[in-house]
Parts: sequence; structure tokens; C-alpha cells
Amino acid sequence: MIGNTNYLGLKPNLHTCVVGAGYSGLAVSRYLKEFGVNYTVFEASRDIGGIWRFDPHVGVDEDGIPVFTSMYKYLRTNTPRQTMEFGGFPFPASAPSYPTGTCFYKYLKSFVKHFDLMSNIQLRSFVIAIKWIDHHWKLTYTQSEDRNNYTVHCDFVVIANGQYVRPLLPKFPGLDVFNGSVIHSHDYRDPANYKERRVLLVGAGASGLDLATQLHNITAKLVHSHHLVYNQPKFSDHYVKKPDIKGFTTNGVVFKDGTVEEVDDVIFCTGYEYSHPFLDDSCGLTVSGKFVLPLYQNIINIRHPSMSFIGVVNKVINRVMDAQAEYVASLIAGKFKLPSQDEMLRRWLAHVYKLQYKRKKIIDVNTVGPDMDQYFENLTMEAGITRAPPVLTEIRDFNAVNRLEDLLNYRDYDYEIIDSNNYKRWYNGGGSRAEECPLEI
Repeated sequence: MIGNTNYLGLKPNLHTCVVGAGYSGLAVSRYLKEFGVNYTVFEASRDIGGIWRFDPHVGVDEDGIPVFTSMYKYLRTNTPRQTMEFGGFPFPASAPSYPTGTCFYKYLKSFVKHFDLMSNIQLRSFVIAIKWIDHHWKLTYTQSEDRNNYTVHCDFVVIANGQYVRPLLPKFPGLDVFNGSVIHSHDYRDPANYKERRVLLVGAGASGLDLATQLHNITAKLVHSHHLVYNQPKFSDHYVKKPDIKGFTTNGVVFKDGTVEEVDDVIFCTGYEYSHPFLDDSCGLTVSGKFVLPLYQNIINIRHPSMSFIGVVNKVINRVMDAQAEYVASLIAGKFKLPSQDEMLRRWLAHVYKLQYKRKKIIDVNTVGPDMDQYFENLTMEAGITRAPPVLTEIRDFNAVNRLEDLLNYRDYDYEIIDSNNYKRWYNGGGSRAEECPLEI
């Protein structure tokens, strides 16, 4: 247990430092507190919630700290809440399966209150450096209230600053001379800003499709450039589907089919990259916007196993981060032992070779995707953590297909988990059901 010398050779009374108080940071906080671990969470902003906290600022907040949230008005989750809930802490049964972003934020606040987590969360503490020095971690942060930098020693470090950190902006010929506004969906806040405007929307991932549903009936014209093959719904007459972009002019855009559209605003829904600028070379990792390596189980820094990550994993549901959090907290609390560093590296290399065999690239090294249920099983087998039920994978896979088949209506259904392998789904009437939120803080 935590009071004894740990197998990593660390002394009693260990101090764990957690970076970020979004979903992942809160998940690990809950387990660290439950297991009696001494820890501090360093959160850059003025409140908890990460991407789920709405902030009207873009770029930087009132403290001059980067705004990390991408939350916008009228957002609803695009996966059922059952796949997003913390283990053992469900929404009230009467909540819609696709709650609003505001409701999900209330859920996070109620989670913090229920497990009394705020006492271990240090707000307005922007982490700027983490270094491995003299067999422990040194974490330096800027306290935005007094503008001073402080350094603390940590025996364990948990990096939980999120997946959707650095917006990925593509480059196109002529974009520098385009006279209209250009933003990434990270900075999108309110559809009302685009009323009667001619808007170019680029990309058809989760954000691109969601913004299309918000904007198609309020803009003067919505030009949507993407190459997704799906069951396009009947958008308004103002919606125009276009292929990939060739380049920009001063007042519009040229597409690869040779057509031209005049537009006032451009919104790039082109994804995100990982961002860990605070990690020093002494951490022993190779980091980029596309991957972090080598990580055992997509969690453990193999070269320094006292550093772990939550959320450096692609194509999964939120519940995976909760499982990773329980895994990390169990490790820190001494509830299980990792394999040797040589063995972890051997298993990681086997994973890389498997990717090569499947003709995947190194950018896929942190992707779980269709192997998600097996990933849950692997974490449980190794660490003895709570086994996430296979039904969650079933719901995820059905939702992924159904969202593309019925984009405008797929959220008008509620789900109920019957047992670990089965669920039921029914039409809830739509309309005002979306606004219901049986949570008060």
C-alpha cells in the first residue's frame, strides 16, 4: 500500500502531481483520493471541467492563459452518456442519453462535489515545465493570480491535459490573402454570429457535422467542403456540398472540381493534435502532435514509469479514460506491479510490429479503436480494476454508424443498459427532451 516503500524504490508519503482538472484529471483524482494517495491537481483555468467548461473567451482568458476549452453554445453530446459516465457514478436515470454540454458540465461539478475533490485541486496553476532531476520530478507552474512561477517536487506525475488541445489548421494557397474571418472550430462559440453570413465549413468529423446541423438553417449560405461518404440529411436550401479545397481568393474559395464560391467566413473543423510543451527532454519520451511514445498500455512512460498519461489514446469513449485513471491510481497506491522496463518495452515493440503488419503508421501507435473492449479487458487483467462492460463497446459501435445514417435525428433516442452485454433504445419524442437535465449543483 501507499505507506510502504514502493516497488519503484520510492519512499513513503509519496506526492503525486496531476496536470489538468478536466474529465481525465477528475477521474484519476477520485481514485487517488479513494486509495488514500497524497496528490495535487494543477489546473490552468479558473474552474474545473476542461473542454466541458464553456468560456466565451477565445485565444486567452482573463488571466492571459490559453483557452483550452472548445465548448460552444447549444452543444449536445454525440455519444450516449452511458459511454461517458464515470464508473459507479451514473447520471440520474431520467436524464436524456444525449445531454447538452451544459448538463454534462453539471454532471462533472456534481462528481467533484460528491467525492470532495476540490480540496486537492489547485486552480489558476498553469504547468510550464516537468523535468526528471535527481530521481524525482520537478513540476513548475505559473500562478496566474500573482504572475509568479513555483516549482514542486513530485514522486509521480499524471499527465491529464486532454486530447483536444492544439487545433490543427491546414494550409492552402491564397489563404493569407483571404479578406474574411478564419477560425478553427476550437474558437467557435455561438451560431448567432453567423446569421445571414456566407460560411465555408471545412471537414466532416464530429465537429464539422455538428456545426453543419447548427448553421445550415441560419446562414445565408453554408458551403461544406469534405469527402465523407455518409447518408447526408436534407439540409436547408442554403446548404451546398463541395469537394476538397484547391485554394483561396481574396473573397472566396476555389475547389478541386474547379467551382468557386464567395464566402465571408471560414471555419476549419480539421481536428486537433496532442500538445505537451511542458515535457522536458529528461522525460525520455518522443512526443509530437500525432503520438507520444513509448507508452506501455498507452499509459506508462516506459523510460520513467513514475510518469503516466490519461487520454493519449484514440478512437475510444470517455469511459476508457476512467479505466486508465483507475489503473494509474492503483499503480501509485501499490495495488499491482508493472512488468520490468525491458518487458514493457518488449510488449510495446510487439505492438509496433503488429501495426506494421497491418500496414499502419507510427501515428497510429496510440490508437485503440476496434480493440477497445479488449483494451478494457487487458487493464482489468493486469491491474484488477473494474471491468467496463462489453455493452459499452456495442453502444459505441452502433452510435458511430447510426449518427452517419440519421444525423439530424439520432439524438432523439434514449438508451438503457440492461446487463453487461445488452441494452435497449427507444424514441423519446425529441423536442424539449434535449433540454432536460435533472442535475442541480
